[in-house]
Amino acid sequence: MILSDKDIFDYVKSKRIIIEPFNPDNVGPCSYDVTLGDEFIVYNDEVYDLEKELGYKRIKIKNSILVCPLNYNLTEEKEEYFKEKYNVDYVFEGGVLGTTNEYIELPNDICAQYQGRSSLGRVFLTSHQTAGWIDAGFKGKITLEIVAFDRPVILYVNQRIGQLIFSKLLSPADIGYSERKSSKYAYQKTVMPSLIYKDKQRD
Repeated sequence: MILSDKDIFDYVKSKRIIIEPFNPDNVGPCSYDVTLGDEFIVYNDEVYDLEKELGYKRIKIKNSILVCPLNYNLTEEKEEYFKEKYNVDYVFEGGVLGTTNEYIELPNDICAQYQGRSSLGRVFLTSHQTAGWIDAGFKGKITLEIVAFDRPVILYVNQRIGQLIFSKLLSPADIGYSERKSSKYAYQKTVMPSLIYKDKQRD
């Protein structure tokens, strides 16, 4: 069962679902809009070796970023041109990890799904790849996998970037996501890189 706007207000008011900060204007008929935070991660490894900790750098911005498609052939000259013309804080090429401003806590009988906004899809920008599922019992901010597919796109801090759709389980999970010892992203307060290297290694 998907929660309606009435259900979302009820769950938030009773603190069965935590959304901080919570903006009532962001409640839709059956979803809640989340906004883009100011912290990002870009990887700097030549190859993603998933059995090793990946190299990356964290970036904090004040206003906006420009995301270029993969193989855009971004040069230093183009980067400086974009920064000067569009007054953006940072220019990326390829995928970049972001985060929501919102910190959420789900009870063990509620799961959620993150979906990018259709308005961003119409300019061929995605804010999640395959990781839109949020398990019951999750506590933390949502990491976003942002990719532009057509041409450069400017994104602004605090703009609505996607939405959460909440569903009620037939029965609560015995062990919620953040209660599991194997959960790698519980209680994350900022954008997090892939921690797949912490999985049990193959024999």
